[in-house]
Amino acid sequence: MIGWTLLSVLVPGAAHLRAGRRRAGIVILVVYALVLATLTTVVLVNGKQLAGLVADPSMLTGLIAGCVVAGLAWSAVVVASYVAMRPGSLPRRAQAATGAVAGVLAVAVAVPFTFVAATARTSNEAIGEVFKETATKPIDPKDPFDGRRRLNIALLGGDGAASRQGVGIRTDSINVVSIDVKTGNSVLFALPREMENAPFPPGSAMAKRFPPPKNFWLPPGQGRGSADLLNGVWAYADTHPEVAGHTRTRAGDALKGALGQILGIKVDYYMMVNMWGVARLIDALGGVTINVERDICYGVGRSDGGVVKAGTHKLNGEQALWYGRARDHPGSTCAGGDNSTRMKRQQCVMNAMLSQLQPANVLLKFNALARAAKSTFVTDIPRDLLGELVPLADRVKSGRVSTMNFVPPAYNPAYPDFPRIRRAVRTATTGATTPRPTPSSTGTSTPSPSAGVTKKPKPTGGVSRLGSTCAA
Repeated sequence: MIGWTLLSVLVPGAAHLRAGRRRAGIVILVVYALVLATLTTVVLVNGKQLAGLVADPSMLTGLIAGCVVAGLAWSAVVVASYVAMRPGSLPRRAQAATGAVAGVLAVAVAVPFTFVAATARTSNEAIGEVFKETATKPIDPKDPFDGRRRLNIALLGGDGAASRQGVGIRTDSINVVSIDVKTGNSVLFALPREMENAPFPPGSAMAKRFPPPKNFWLPPGQGRGSADLLNGVWAYADTHPEVAGHTRTRAGDALKGALGQILGIKVDYYMMVNMWGVARLIDALGGVTINVERDICYGVGRSDGGVVKAGTHKLNGEQALWYGRARDHPGSTCAGGDNSTRMKRQQCVMNAMLSQLQPANVLLKFNALARAAKSTFVTDIPRDLLGELVPLADRVKSGRVSTMNFVPPAYNPAYPDFPRIRRAVRTATTGATTPRPTPSSTGTSTPSPSAGVTKKPKPTGGVSRLGSTCAA
């Protein structure tokens, strides 16, 4: 009896057929086969699109409802299968024992559906909290990027923390990725946080407040030399709505405008990652393993200071954060590095996180990760577009990636040569042949517009995996 009830968990209707209830058994079995065939077909035909579809709130709502119905139905089938085997013919004790086992089975088959429904609900809430914006016009699945050949997204790392309430977030990590929407080939432009005199789009509110030739420039006493660097644009716009406007995305819009003018491209969206939120994500994952090339001092002169020792270690969120953010200070007993070195270590931390994201680990800690994500990401990417961005991200993984760092010594952030930067960007994004360095009148060579470019070869045989450790 229990054996047939157990078999009905794997093959619904089997117990009914064994008990002679052929019509009921055949109906249950056919319904089960149809549902299984439909789900298999959907996965095989639309497998690559499923990840994008689950970002759709209506799809997630349907998934939750479907899991509830399926869980209840499967539990009901288990109970009906037990009843079909006529447990009343057994002795009283046997009835109690087999009934208890059948009850446990009925609950057990509902647990996976309950878990999926709860995960879908948490995912829906987290995605809705991060992707708050909606598209200005309906997304056309045939042309989701409105005829554009490239999609440009600013990837920002901010220093938001409880101690910085009311002073705005500084974007200490500033990158723009330009993606060919057809091939997935992309170029990552990295700009130094200390770049000066950032320009804004002509006619914009920020350009009226900071017109050429000085551009983003504050007089001494108002933050000159610190608050008017490129990493201060977000903070200024956020804390000065009377200048930047009262929209929810004013800080990101101001920085997108500046980056677009610097690079000579239209920056479509931004994604800002709060570095302290990254620490919470790392803690939720249980830490990340990083190969620290040398001792890294942080918080010099502060009570919370310390050292990340050289060697391969599993770092918690705070340690990994300071590993990526530490820099040289007077009184340091070990190196922290300059801004360029920090940029490399920050990329190292992100690479380590991505390489160590195992599906089983994510599922087990999904709720903690979702809670951390709510306070980690800020973006103006509309949720409506996520269904199209997921397959684009898959193309990026298998495409070629080039990086261009506009950092010293090739580029001087104190006196940025914006026309030269724009020429380099055009060369990198159009695939034009890079001109060879030409000798100057003094006999020294002038760097080509593509100075600082490195290329990652297209991976063969699928996506190349990052190592589980990285070096500074």
